[in-house]
Amino acid sequence: MRTLLVASLFAATAVGAAQPTHQAQQQGGLSAAQIAAIDHIGQFSVSAHFTPSIVIGVERNGRQVYWRAFGDRQVESRVSAVPSTRYPIGSNTKQFVATAILMLQDQGELHVDDRVSKYFPTIPHANEVTLRQLLTMSSGYADYPEVPNLLSTVSRPARSAADAVALVRDLPLDFPPGTRWSYCNTGYMILQMVIERLSGMSLHDFFQRRFFAPLGMQSTYLRLSHDATPNVADEYVSFALGPWERAPHWDYTWFGGAGAMVSDVPDLQKWNSALDGGRLLSRRSLAEMLAPGPAASTPGGAGYGMGIRSGRMPNGHRFIWHGGDTIGSASQDARFPDDNLSIIVLTNGGLYAKDAAVEAIYKVVVPNVAAVNPANQPIPRMQGDPSKVRAAISWLDDAVRGRIDTRNLNQEMRAELTAAHRASLRALSQYGARTYTLAFTDRRRPTTIYGFVVETKTKKFVYTYKWDDTGHTEIAVFPLMEFPKEAIATPSPQPIPEKP
Repeated sequence: MRTLLVASLFAATAVGAAQPTHQAQQQGGLSAAQIAAIDHIGQFSVSAHFTPSIVIGVERNGRQVYWRAFGDRQVESRVSAVPSTRYPIGSNTKQFVATAILMLQDQGELHVDDRVSKYFPTIPHANEVTLRQLLTMSSGYADYPEVPNLLSTVSRPARSAADAVALVRDLPLDFPPGTRWSYCNTGYMILQMVIERLSGMSLHDFFQRRFFAPLGMQSTYLRLSHDATPNVADEYVSFALGPWERAPHWDYTWFGGAGAMVSDVPDLQKWNSALDGGRLLSRRSLAEMLAPGPAASTPGGAGYGMGIRSGRMPNGHRFIWHGGDTIGSASQDARFPDDNLSIIVLTNGGLYAKDAAVEAIYKVVVPNVAAVNPANQPIPRMQGDPSKVRAAISWLDDAVRGRIDTRNLNQEMRAELTAAHRASLRALSQYGARTYTLAFTDRRRPTTIYGFVVETKTKKFVYTYKWDDTGHTEIAVFPLMEFPKEAIATPSPQPIPEKP
C-alpha cells in the first residue's frame, strides 16, 4: 500500500489538456475563470493518464460552489463518473476511527492514555503502548500491509481485525513508543478492536448508528466482503505507462478501521461540518484530536494529530486534512478554516497525487498565494545507502534494455511482470537517457522504500524500489503528476460572496 503514497509527494507543471465528459452542479461563488481552472485540473488528471476518473468538490462559507466529475468510473464499459459517484476513501477512514475513540472518551468509557493491555493484554507490546500512541502513529508497531506477499493473504475475508494485527505479532517494535512518528495501519486495527469491545457493536454498526444515520450520510459505509453497492467507482492501477487495469482484489475486511470506507463528496462535506462544528466531540477532545502528537516533529509526522493532519499553507492560513489510498483509489479531504473552505478530491487511480491536486485547487480558489510546489523548485535530494541506490538504478536501466532480473523479486512482483508489463518497461526507452534523483526514503518494518524522480528530455517518472528484510524486492513506475500551467495560474477572480 505504501508505494501508492509516494505519488502524493511530487508535483510540477506542464502544458496540455483534453475535454472528457463531465457533469456540472452548483457553480455560484466562483468566477468563470476559477471554474475553468478547476475544470482544467480535472480534465488533465484524466487525459494525462493520472486517473481513470475524478470527482472534485469545493465548499465555501458552508455552501457548495463546485462539484464536477471527469472520466470513467468503469473503464471497460466506459461508464462515466457523475458527481454523486462513490469512491473508496482508504485512510480517510482513520479520522472516523479517531473520532469514535474520542467520543468513547467523552462518554467516560476510556482514556486515550490507557495502555492497550487494559483491553487486549495478549497483544504483543500491549503494556508498552497507549491508545494515544496508536492514534498519533507513534506506537512503533510494524505496519501490517508491508508484510511480504500480502495479496495472497488479503484476497480472502478476514475473520476480524485481530487477523490483521496477527500478521505482525512476531515482529519487534521499530522504536520505543512515543519517540518517533511512523505511519502505521496496525494501530488503527487495534483501535477498531477497542471500539468494538467497548461498544458491543461491529465497527460497521458503530459508524452507522453514531455517525452515518445521525448525520444523514446515506452514501457512506464501511466496505465488507463482496461489495456490490451501486454507483461505486471500480479501482484501477497502471504499470509504467501501460493502460488501466483492474486493481487486484483485496478483501476490505482486512482494512476496516485502517481504510475500508466508501463515500462521496456531499457526505464528506457533512462529516467535516459536524466534526469541525463540535457536533460530535467535546471542545476538549476536538482540540486533542487536532493537536500534533508527541512525535509529530520527527520526519514525516509534521502536524499529525489523531487520524488527521494540520498545518499552514504558504500564506499562513491553516489546513486540516487527511488523505487515503487503496490499491486502486486515492482521496483527499481537506479544509481550510481561515478561508471557510473545503476541497475534496476522489479518484479511482491508485497512484493519483491527491495532495498536489488539492494544493493546485486551493491556489485557484484563494488567489495570490505562492505556489506550494513552484515549477522552479528543485526536487529534494535524499541520502540513501549507495549500494541500494546503485541496485535500484541498475535494475530499471536493465529492464528498459529488456534484461529484467527477477532473481530477487518477491513472489507477487514476479507474478505481476506479465508480458504486457515487461513491454511497458521496455517502452520507456523511447524517451531517451534517464537521470535519477533519490527524492524519498521510508522505513516501515519489515520494508524499506526508495523513491526516485526519473527525468528524460520529454518525460518524468516516479520510480519506487522496495525491499523487505529478507532481501526480496518489488518495483513500481508511474508518470510524475504534472498539472497544466494554465490550470494552476492564479486567475483574476470575482470575490466569493460571504454569507449574508
